[in-house]
Amino acid sequence: MPACAELEIVASMIICQCLATNEAAIRHLVAQGATTALEIGAACGAGTDCGSCVGMIRAVLEQCRLELMDPEHTAVHSIAFDTIAVGV
Repeated sequence: MPACAELEIVASMIICQCLATNEAAIRHLVAQGATTALEIGAACGAGTDCGSCVGMIRAVLEQCRLELMDPEHTAVHSIAFDTIAVGV
């Protein structure tokens, strides 16, 4: 099974430091049907090493769920950030 970081190469926030898994990779897995942190972990290992990122994985899952319910949803307080352009 590929590492999450290999699933989609996009500049986005690292969620799992242990396995270098970024938010884009987690969102890709959600688009493929993952709905829990356990399913994300089973798919790529994120959240299964030290476990300190499980809360962030859950926050990304919640953002995805809210975006599916309301495509216009914009988080007021979110752990997951949009990509920031540097040097523009």
